[in-house]
Amino acid sequence: MQINNKIIFGFPIMNTKINKNSYDKKNIVSTIEKNFKINNKRNNWDKESLLHHSANDRNNLKYKKINFKSILPVYKETILSMLKKLNTICNYSFEFDISNYTCLSNNNFMKPHIHADCHFTAVHYLQFDKKNHKGTRFINTLPFTDYIKEIAPGLYNVLSLNDNKNSWLCESWIDNVEEDDFYFYPAYLKHTIDPQVAKNKNRITIVLNIKLLKEIKNVH
Repeated sequence: MQINNKIIFGFPIMNTKINKNSYDKKNIVSTIEKNFKINNKRNNWDKESLLHHSANDRNNLKYKKINFKSILPVYKETILSMLKKLNTICNYSFEFDISNYTCLSNNNFMKPHIHADCHFTAVHYLQFDKKNHKGTRFINTLPFTDYIKEIAPGLYNVLSLNDNKNSWLCESWIDNVEEDDFYFYPAYLKHTIDPQVAKNKNRITIVLNIKLLKEIKNVH
């Protein structure tokens, strides 16, 4: 498994590809699309975002329950490979859950947020039209971001803003996302989904929450 490492605003980001043949992708996408047709504005999470997703509404019997069983082992293996890239100081285990899925059509969006109830977040771009859809936008919350152009305008004439290592100069960052990409990043990295252009297909993602658990040895 090839894992790419990046730094965005000082946050560690990892991404890799999920093999579309390693799980029942067709059935998962089909079920999400059927739920989307029932209500393309399914949103019990806030009063601002405009999209179909399952946050705070996953037990709603109006919608068909999605069978994620085939993809859970794939996620577990992928997350483990990424966690091994971190510099840990003790034995640990981890747990994860599929916290949400999103389905966005034309002009749909999701407001800026973080995931406060976990340590890491992962996003799997299950269906993504690279020509028209936009990837997750990460928001720079560093305190100097709003006025760095006034403090050091010359930096923008020298450093490339297309390089993620220089992302600290940017107010936000969208990576070069493709279908089947799996992105892993700290849950406290603020992010949003811009209004989408959906011509031929909807933008569908699966969202995971991940927690690390320190293993404590029993002392006899």
